[in-house]
Amino acid sequence: MQSPIDIREYESIYTNDFSFVYQNYKNVSNCFININTDNSTYTLKTEDLKNGEGGYINFERKGVIKQYEFIRAELYQGLHPIDGILSKYELHLVHKKNLDFKTNKNQYRSIQDPNMFLRVVLRYNNTSNCKAGSSDNGLLEDLINSSFGGLGKYPVFQDKKAYFYEGSSIIIPCDENVNYYVVNDLFCAKITTNDDQFSVSNVTLSNKFGRPLYKNFMNYKDNTELLSFNKNIIVRLGF
Repeated sequence: MQSPIDIREYESIYTNDFSFVYQNYKNVSNCFININTDNSTYTLKTEDLKNGEGGYINFERKGVIKQYEFIRAELYQGLHPIDGILSKYELHLVHKKNLDFKTNKNQYRSIQDPNMFLRVVLRYNNTSNCKAGSSDNGLLEDLINSSFGGLGKYPVFQDKKAYFYEGSSIIIPCDENVNYYVVNDLFCAKITTNDDQFSVSNVTLSNKFGRPLYKNFMNYKDNTELLSFNKNIIVRLGF
């Protein structure tokens, strides 16, 4: 159950069993990432938020809604290749489950997700390496400019293609209690880092060992197979 893993679309399964229901991020006066005076490069500064200072998201999985409080942001060198493409950097938005959260929707459902953490992974490349049409400098800039309030402005989660799997923390002791939501899109930003800012280097991809890898979108092949399947049912029923 270790992370990171090699993500391949042909190995993933389409499902609508996971989704973001609601988000309420708060403005944070102490930024995690500081913009240099020339406004062209970014450096990381990490610290933990406490007592719900960063706000929260409600995440639904298999009909059960859980609330995860935003606690910190972490910047890494690219860890999760998608179909062989590895981004230059990954920004991990780390959330911790609120054990006191209750909702009537969960009243008659068994809690099937014991994982304590949710990591939303945003994949970044340097601006010079980005392909045309993929640039969204405003996203990172809003996330880190004066207050951490940009998450509410951009549809970072709801309207993006993404993969979901169960894994582990990146940092030792690598506890296997993390849900991963890896956004497929490549965002653009000029980022400068020092080697001591990275907790992980030369990471070896972990074996999935039969773990399911899910996606929230269907490609052309998926749609064609679904249409063929439905057509066969209609023919057999005599319609």
